[in-house]
Amino acid sequence: MRIAFLAIFGLAWAQIEIQSSDLPSPASSYLVGQSRPRPGGPDFAATGAGYSWDFSQLVADTQFTVEWKSPLQVPQYSLSCGNASFQALFLKVADSFPSQGGISIRNIYAFLRKSSSQMSVTGVGATINGLPVTECYQDPDELYMLPMTYGRTDSTTFWLRLNFNPPFGGSATLAQRGYRLHNVDGYGTITTPYGTFPCLRLRRYVYQRDTVYFNGIPVQRTDTSYIELEWLGREQGIPLLRVQGQQVGSAFVPAVIQFRDTVRSSNLLSAEGPPQISPNPAREVLYLSKPGGRYEIYTLVGQRVAEGEVPADRQIRLPADLPEGVYFLRLRREGSESWHRFVRMTR
Repeated sequence: MRIAFLAIFGLAWAQIEIQSSDLPSPASSYLVGQSRPRPGGPDFAATGAGYSWDFSQLVADTQFTVEWKSPLQVPQYSLSCGNASFQALFLKVADSFPSQGGISIRNIYAFLRKSSSQMSVTGVGATINGLPVTECYQDPDELYMLPMTYGRTDSTTFWLRLNFNPPFGGSATLAQRGYRLHNVDGYGTITTPYGTFPCLRLRRYVYQRDTVYFNGIPVQRTDTSYIELEWLGREQGIPLLRVQGQQVGSAFVPAVIQFRDTVRSSNLLSAEGPPQISPNPAREVLYLSKPGGRYEIYTLVGQRVAEGEVPADRQIRLPADLPEGVYFLRLRREGSESWHRFVRMTR
C-alpha cells in the first residue's frame, strides 16, 4: 500500500517536459474562459519546484473560442512568410478592425510556425478592401523555446515592419521591435475550473517599442512592457492558465486572466463571439466592432469611472480627466457580457 502511495505521489509531483506536440496543431480549437482580476484574488506570482497552484475559484466573466487554422483553411496566406508547410498555423486575431476613409479591414491573422526547437510568429495578414495583404517579421517573435524544462532560461528578440498608405496621402510605417526574457520558474500541479494537471510554469518579461513613421520621419513612439505567466500541461495545446500583468513595486498586478475552459453558462458565450475593441493603447476613443448595449469602465481595483450606452457610431469617448493606466471595459449586449483590458495613453 505504501509503495502504491509513493508511486502516485511521485507521479503527481514529477517534472514534465513540454515539446512541440504539446502545443496547438493546425485545425484545432479551444474554449477559453476570461476572468477579470478581483480584490483578494489568488497569488499568481507564487512559484517553485513541486508547487501546487490552486486556482479552482476562478470565475469566467466571458468565454471565447480560439481557432488554429491550417494552410488549407486559409489558402490566401499559405505561401506567405514561409507558410507552405504542414508546420504552419494561422491564429485568427479578429474578424474586423474599425477603420475610416472607405478602408475595410477584415480577417486579421497571425502567422505561426513550430518546430522541435521553438514556436514563433512569422507574420501577420488581413483582407483590406477585399484583397489579402501580408507582412512578414524581419525577426520572428519566438513565443516558446523547446523543449521546455524546469529551470530553462532564454532571451529572444522580434522585429516587425508594417507599411501602408494613409487615405490622406503620403506613406506611413509602423515598426515594432522588442525582446522576451523566458524563465521556466516552477513545476508541479495546477487546479483550475477545467481540472487538475501536472504542469510547468513559464514566466516571460516582454518589452516592446512601437514607432510610427510618416514619410520616413518618426512621429510617435510608445514603449510597453509587461509580464506573462503561463501554466502549460502535456497535450493541452494552449496554456491551462495565462495571466498578463505588471510588476508594481514588489507586487505582481494581474490585468488579463485566461484559462482553458468548458461551456458553463449560455450568457457567457455568444455565437458570434465577443466584440473587439481598438486601438489599444487608446487616447481619446475606443472603437467597438459591434453596436448596441451598455458599457462600464473600471480601474484595476474595481472603481467604476465611466458608464453609458454604446453610441450608434460604436465610439466610446474616454473621460478627458482619465489618468494614464490600465483599465477594464465591461460590455453588456443582448443578454451576454464581456470584459476587455485596455491601456489609456495621454501623450
